[in-house]
Amino acid sequence: MISPTRRVKKGSIVLKMVVIGVLMLALMVPLFMVGNLVSERQQRHDAVTQEVASTWGNAQTLGGPVLVVPYNVYTRDEKGRLITWTQLAYFLPEVLKADGRLVPEKRSRGIFDVVVYRADLRLSGTFERPSFADWGTPAADVLWDQAYLAIGIPDMRGIRRGVQLTWAGKVLDLSPGGGVEGLWASGLKVPITGLAQAPAGESWEFGFDLTLNGSQNLKLLPFGKQTTVTLRSDWQSPSFGGAFLPESRRVTKSGFEATWNVPYFGRSYPQQWRSSEAEKVAAQPVVDASAFGVELFLPVDIYQKTERSVKYGILFVLLTFLTFFLYEIFSPFSLHPMQYLLVGSALCLFYVLLLSISEHVPFGPSYIIASTATIGLITGYAAAILRGRLRALGVGAALTGLYGYLYVLLQAEDYALLLGSIGLFLILALVMFITRRLDWTTPRNGEDREPPPSLSIQPEPGAGA
Repeated sequence: MISPTRRVKKGSIVLKMVVIGVLMLALMVPLFMVGNLVSERQQRHDAVTQEVASTWGNAQTLGGPVLVVPYNVYTRDEKGRLITWTQLAYFLPEVLKADGRLVPEKRSRGIFDVVVYRADLRLSGTFERPSFADWGTPAADVLWDQAYLAIGIPDMRGIRRGVQLTWAGKVLDLSPGGGVEGLWASGLKVPITGLAQAPAGESWEFGFDLTLNGSQNLKLLPFGKQTTVTLRSDWQSPSFGGAFLPESRRVTKSGFEATWNVPYFGRSYPQQWRSSEAEKVAAQPVVDASAFGVELFLPVDIYQKTERSVKYGILFVLLTFLTFFLYEIFSPFSLHPMQYLLVGSALCLFYVLLLSISEHVPFGPSYIIASTATIGLITGYAAAILRGRLRALGVGAALTGLYGYLYVLLQAEDYALLLGSIGLFLILALVMFITRRLDWTTPRNGEDREPPPSLSIQPEPGAGA
C-alpha cells in the first residue's frame, strides 16, 4: 500500500520536471568538455599537418614571371644638390600558359594522414619590350643592363632540382634571390640582356620546367594579359577555389583535369607599374587575392561532423529524458534522479566513442558502432528501471529514430536547418498529442488513472507492479 506522502512525492509532476531540468543543466558540463575535446583533436591534426608540410613543402602559390627593370629618378635636396636614386618598374607577360600534373602522396604521422604533392609544371609565354613612355622616363635613365626576370615561390624548400629558363632561344640558369618587394618574399631570378637594343614592339618567348613539392593546395597568379592554366592529377577529391573557377573541369574516379582561362580584365591591377605606386595600383593583398588553383582535399571531416553532432547533444538529452518522463507519469512507478543522470551520462559518452572510433575507422561505420553501443546500453538499463521489456524496446526504438535522424542531418549539410526544424515540429506535435489529456495541475499517481490508448501498455507476465 503506497502512503499518501509517497503518493504526493511521486505524483508531483512539477517537482519532477524541475529536477529533470537541473539534471539537464548539469549534463551541459560534460557536453561542453566533449566539445573542447573535439577542438583539441582538431588542433592536434592541424599541428601534424603543419609539421609534415614543414619538412616536405607548404602550400605553394606561384607568381610571375615578372620582368623587373630598374631606372634612375632625380630630385634635389634643400641645398639644391642633385640626388639620384633607383626605382623599379614591373612588367607582366602578354601571354602566360601553365600546364602541370600533380602527383599526390599520403604521409602518415601517428593516426593522422596528410596529403602532399609533387607538381611537374611547364610555364611558358611571351613578353613585349618594356615601354617607359607612359611615365615620361628618358631612355637614358633606364638601366636595361640590370633588368631581371623574377618568379615567386613561397616555400623554396619545395624545389628539388635546378631550373633553367629558355629566353629568346637562349638557356639561362635561374638562381635564388627572386624576392620582389611588395609582391613576394622569396623566389627565383635570372638577369635578362638584350633589352636595350630591341626595337619597340619586339616580343620574346620564354619557357621553363619546374618540379615543386607542396602540400594541401597549389595556386597561381594570373599575371598574363591572357592566362591559361591546365592542371591534372590522379587525386579523386579536388577542391577548386580562389578568385577564379575552372572554365572546364572533369572529375572521375581516376582523377581530375581542369582548365582556367583568365583575361587580365578579371583582376584589379595593371600590366605594368612602378615601385613608387605599388601600394596604390598593385598592393600585395590585392595581388594575393587574385590567386586561383586547386586543393587536394582530404575528406577528414570527422571533427566537423562530431562537433556538429555535439551541438545536438542537449536536444538528445531532452528528448530521451522526455521519453522516460512520459513512461513515468503514465505508469505506476517512479524513477530516481540518479537513474536519469546515468542515462544522460551514457548519451554524453556517445560523442567520445564517436570521436575516438572515427579517428581509426570511417565516419559512417564509426557512427553505427557508437550509436549501437549507446542504444544497447540505455535499452538494457531501461528494461530494469522501467520494469518491462516492451517499455525498454519503446525507448530503444525512440533512440534508434533519434540517432538515425541525427546521421541524416550530419550528411545533409545544405538541408540540415530545414530537416531539423521539420523534425522538431513533428516531435513537439507528438508530445502534445500524447499529453493532451494530462492534467498538469493535479498531482496524481499513475495507479489512479488509466493510461491513454496511445501509451496503454499491459504489464508483462512476471513484471513487477
